Amino acid sequence: MTGYVMAATDAGGERLGERVVPTAPTLGEAAEYGDRHRTDYVSVRHGHDDITLYGRDATGTWSVLVAHAPAAVVVDTRRRHDALCRPEPAWDGSPPVGYEYAPAPDGAHVLTAIDVSGEPFGQRVSSTAPTLAEAAGLGELHEADYVVAGRDDGDVVTLYGRDAGGSWSVIAADVDAETAEEVCLWFDLTQHYRGRSAAGTGPGGRAGHPLDHVPMPEGGRMTAAQAISLVVERIRERRLDHPVQGLAADRFAAGWSVYAPVDVDESDPMAFLDMPVGRSVFLVSDVGRVKEIPSAIPPQQAEDMFTAEEAYVRRKPAEERFMADLRDEVMRLDSASEASAGIGSFTIEPPAEEVIAAGASRLIAPIAQQLALLGPPGWDRLVAAFSFTVSGEVAQLRFRSGNRSTEVRVPEQIAVLVRRQRHLAARMPAGPWWRLLLTVSHSAGTNARITTEYDYGDQPFPDDHLLAPAHYRDDLAAYPRPHTPAWLSAHVGGAGAATRTAPQATGATTRPSPPRQDRTVPARPAQPGPVPVLDTQVRRKRLYADPQVITFGRHTLALDQVEWVSYTATHTATKRFLYPTTHDSTWDFAVGRYPYHGGPLVRVHFFQAGRRAEQPEEWTFLVNLARRYLEPRLLTELVARVRRGQTVTVGGSVQVNQAGIACARPRLSLPWESISAAQPYNGAIHVCRAGVEKPVLTVPLSHPNAGLIPDLFAALTP
Repeated sequence: MTGYVMAATDAGGERLGERVVPTAPTLGEAAEYGDRHRTDYVSVRHGHDDITLYGRDATGTWSVLVAHAPAAVVVDTRRRHDALCRPEPAWDGSPPVGYEYAPAPDGAHVLTAIDVSGEPFGQRVSSTAPTLAEAAGLGELHEADYVVAGRDDGDVVTLYGRDAGGSWSVIAADVDAETAEEVCLWFDLTQHYRGRSAAGTGPGGRAGHPLDHVPMPEGGRMTAAQAISLVVERIRERRLDHPVQGLAADRFAAGWSVYAPVDVDESDPMAFLDMPVGRSVFLVSDVGRVKEIPSAIPPQQAEDMFTAEEAYVRRKPAEERFMADLRDEVMRLDSASEASAGIGSFTIEPPAEEVIAAGASRLIAPIAQQLALLGPPGWDRLVAAFSFTVSGEVAQLRFRSGNRSTEVRVPEQIAVLVRRQRHLAARMPAGPWWRLLLTVSHSAGTNARITTEYDYGDQPFPDDHLLAPAHYRDDLAAYPRPHTPAWLSAHVGGAGAATRTAPQATGATTRPSPPRQDRTVPARPAQPGPVPVLDTQVRRKRLYADPQVITFGRHTLALDQVEWVSYTATHTATKRFLYPTTHDSTWDFAVGRYPYHGGPLVRVHFFQAGRRAEQPEEWTFLVNLARRYLEPRLLTELVARVRRGQTVTVGGSVQVNQAGIACARPRLSLPWESISAAQPYNGAIHVCRAGVEKPVLTVPLSHPNAGLIPDLFAALTP
């Protein structure tokens, strides 16, 4: 949007006048415009989330009520101001978030032309239910892509939308306002969103579209090494014609772009003939989703669309966003007034379990409505099955008409909506479903009947719905669960330990080198001294640790039950063409029980941006606690098991026994006498042959018990 839309409104948001001005109006110009239309409020919009509201108080004085705010904050501010200045408010009782409606006679139908954020452009009141043509006409009149219609005395609405080709249709019928907002944003993503542009960015860095920014995942960002490992798994799983060695990763807003670099001799004018043609690029999100992008799609466009998809799936529900915006605005106003209001904090209580469940279930009807549009004429029953994880998906859809059956492919656009529903369901105590089964039945002249089944893996999945073990490991990392079915744990563990062993593409991981000990005695005995205790808050979660127990949020483990430990510190420098280098630092600490993927664990992630980020004191405490009270026991147990003739696994894939070590990837087997040393270097444990400087095995320190390898080898080497 290049201009500013200035609108004179009443307290309920009904527009009494509107005009576009080339520059932002002054307070005097806004006041003059409001006086001319005999109203108390003027809003100036420049971008979806950039609205300035001017208001007149009871004395007739105009002022700026809120500046550069999203629509939900503007609506609430306007109503609170009107209630304060005019005890008899002129607005109706419609909800303060979502879509606004003009006052209308009881039982009337109200049509509102809106943009993707729900900002109204114009309204029409009718005594009868609108037709599709009437809704389309109102949208065309106001150059809007969406129209929402509902009875003034009801709480359900129907959302109409114009697709990329200009055709109007019903997007969601008879849903609540919050669900209409969800579906409207999904439709805009699939039909109209073409990537973020500089022209769509408002003052203060606010995005011009609700999907321009992706939320930070709760577990923190994925590392480049993990992204590369996921891509290698995808290439091998699907047997793609793509190299798996020497892959590089570039950071973008939602994750990593993984590709095979091509070195071209710029001095040779014919070198371009040797460049590979049609080689794909893989986009990997911070929660593990992998998407293959053909080389014909411009990289920036692909990354923008991928970011928008992740933003839609992972964004907070409307009510929580509204409360967060309200908190930020209240604290900003209190800070601007030098804390004259005395507001020390603004606490938002988490939503109740039934509220979360209702929000997830409300999306089932729009999903069923979209699936129904794919069916052949005359169908009377559809059966859909979705088997999803963050990195793998199976979607099946079949329509039946009498004795005939037709299978239909589920398009990617609907898969995005299903991902969103699963993400909302993931906030339930049981976690996200593994399978979603939908059945829709209807006959001519009757309403459709929708049957929904959430499958949490109580019974093994059918073979055509069962994904590879790596996909379930990725999902358990993104959505930790209090319980994993035994059969699924066996399926995940049966494929071997974690496969994310690729070295990091950028940055360095460091860990203090342990002191060398006598080779016949386990290293790092516990030292006497005061009992250390940590009790603090990290990302609004309680972090507590002492020599007996460690707790973070809802996850707790007693130290005497811990079977593996890992901790890493990583600094990543991201270099992009024509852009400044950015620096990010992450610190990870984790303890758990086997199986490594799916077993109980406590994981704490710290992140700081900047070249010289300081090491968190909490991370240092946890590392020292593990080295003093946990690692001596783990090391003693590992040494004792090997000396009893058992084979133990450390670092995720290194098998250790009395004869030596073995590893499946890379495939090697070494007797103890041929191993010279195992030392930490550049974020990994390097294992070298005697007389050979280059390591034959590199184990990232992020893998379970990888940090114990040097002392374990030292204790077992003859």
